[in-house]
Amino acid sequence: MRKFLIATLFVIMTPLAFAGSQRFNANLYSNYLKGLFFIQNEEYELGLKELEKAKAKDPKSIHTRLKIATVLIRLGKNEEAQKALLEAKKLDPDNLEISLTLIFIYSYAQKDKELEAEYEELLKNAHRLKPDDISISEYLAQFYFYKTKHEDAINIYESILENNPEYIEAYFWLGYLYSEIDKEDQAIKVWKDGLDIDSEHAPILNSLGYTYAEAGILLDDAEKMIKKALEKEPDNGAYLDSLGWVYYRQGKLKKSLKFLEEAISFVRDPDIYKHLGDVSVELGDLEKAIKYYKVGIEYFPENAGLQSRLEEYESESKESKE
Repeated sequence: MRKFLIATLFVIMTPLAFAGSQRFNANLYSNYLKGLFFIQNEEYELGLKELEKAKAKDPKSIHTRLKIATVLIRLGKNEEAQKALLEAKKLDPDNLEISLTLIFIYSYAQKDKELEAEYEELLKNAHRLKPDDISISEYLAQFYFYKTKHEDAINIYESILENNPEYIEAYFWLGYLYSEIDKEDQAIKVWKDGLDIDSEHAPILNSLGYTYAEAGILLDDAEKMIKKALEKEPDNGAYLDSLGWVYYRQGKLKKSLKFLEEAISFVRDPDIYKHLGDVSVELGDLEKAIKYYKVGIEYFPENAGLQSRLEEYESESKESKE
């Protein structure tokens, strides 16, 4: 019964799918449908043969080439599928479906360089074809952020805000990107503009508050903003760390330590371990500080800031005991 229904569906589709088409002759149509029929019945080798015949009769058909590639993937012939897709891409460089299928192959084969290159090209093409699509623009901006191409990401977020001045997430990310390239004044301005749109946006409240704390300015404002963010997300370790750091800057060391210890119970982050150590140093507990730096290094062995502090205070501790 299942085969009969599929065959009947193919017959019904005939005038709909190919009516008026100048590219599909009767033999091509027959081969393509035979290929689909075999694929539906999981007879992939037979389906592949029919699709190859269809491709020979219409070598410019991207759809047929994509179908061939998917069958090759089903057969575990990923290298052949990749070759088929690259050939198809030469015919249609902007085809997003080709890139998506290549991304699947590269990901499965763990070909990281090819995966990144194809992903970037896919996003660039998608962004060019649909420049007003916010989601595509953001994917590309986030890719640039991942590749530390901050200026490129900034350009995209600025473009998003030109066309969508109330899109709050763009304010957060644009400010964050400016802070990443040490343009704190611009970051602060963007975040303030964002809060004019949405005064309750927790990530912006936290980011602006923490930036003030780092600079040692407007600490009362910083405290209010971060507390406001915590009202929305009370278990957010990053926000708890920010509030702890504000209290550190205010000289409220015991209060600072309390919030930092709570923060590390929610999230492991090298900056939180660094803050815990720094506050412990100010409280005169060098051994506790060293302990925090060491634990941080266990989780983040490449972190230069933690390593530098550990070396400094281990040396100081040794000298004090001699």
